[in-house]
Formats: sequence, C-alpha cells, structure tokens
Amino acid sequence: MTTVGFEEVEIGIFDAAGETIEETFVWRDEEGGTVNMTITGLEKEASEVYASDKRVWLSKKGTGNVTSTFETFNPPSEDLDKVLGRTVDGNTSWAGEETNPPYVALIAKTEDVDGTALYFALTKGMMGQNEIALATRTADTTPPTNATLTGTWQNRDIEDESRTFGKHIGSEGFDAFRELVFPGVSVPGEA
Repeated sequence: MTTVGFEEVEIGIFDAAGETIEETFVWRDEEGGTVNMTITGLEKEASEVYASDKRVWLSKKGTGNVTSTFETFNPPSEDLDKVLGRTVDGNTSWAGEETNPPYVALIAKTEDVDGTALYFALTKGMMGQNEIALATRTADTTPPTNATLTGTWQNRDIEDESRTFGKHIGSEGFDAFRELVFPGVSVPGEA
C-alpha cells in the first residue's frame, strides 16, 4: 500500500499492569512533528521442511520481531520523558540502571494516494532513544536535529486474537479501532 505524508502519531501509555491506557498525547507540527516511521518484522521468517529432495512443508504463520524507528521533530520533553521511562526532578530528567520504560501503544496517521486517511497501529511495546546527536552551528542557518525513537513490539490480545500490528482505512469505524488499540480510553467528546 502506498502512503503519502505522515500527519501525526498518537501515543498511549499503559498502566503499570500493562492492561489499560492511562494517558494519550498527539505529536504533530511544532510539538513532536512526525518526520518518518519504519515498521519492520511484520513478516515471519519461513519455517520449512525438505524431504525427498524437495520442500514439502512451509509455514510463515504470525509475525517476526516487530520493531519501529520513528523520527520526530521537537517532541514535548514531558511526553518524551514519560515514553522513555526517565526519572524527572523539576527541570532535570535522568536515565540509568533503574530506567524502565512503560508499555505504550501508538497510532500513526497518513493517507493513501487518493487522500483517504490510513492509520497504522502498534498495539503494545516499549520505546527507547539510543542516541542524541549534537551539531555545531555554521554561518548558514543550521536546522535542528530530530529525535529518533526505536520501538520493540509484542502481541496483545484484542478481540480474543493475538495482535501486534493493525491497519485501518478511512474515518468510518476509526473510533472503534482507536478504542481497541487504546483500551480504557473513550472516544474524544464522550464522557
């Protein structure tokens, strides 16, 4: 499926038990603007059996090790610290031996070549930031560096099925899709 653009990402943070979303936030534009995302591992490596000099059995059931790489412009520090599990003390955040990121889920919004909204969901995993890049300013305008976050994703039971990744096309039915990805979060505007 061809995608055009990358409008926003909504991230939900699970409770300590990893069952219900406690908080969501949307990153877009100047506050966490979405630059690009790559999701890999959606295809399971083939298992095969050979007999009598030929392949007689083949299976690719399930997914592989699903990971993501997400580049974002200027994500809000408070949100980023929560996603990464950093300890916050006033204006200082720390990462170290006790850093333990929470489980998160996310929905990335893009569209197809006809302009129809597409939503890609990763249902449960943890995100990290392996590197922070600093660069000197030059005589010309130096653009800011983006933050790159990596994610490692696992299966989660949704409607009695083990699911890691989901795709939804169009706005019709999106609210129900969102409620499945973010358990415990109601549709915006509902009490």
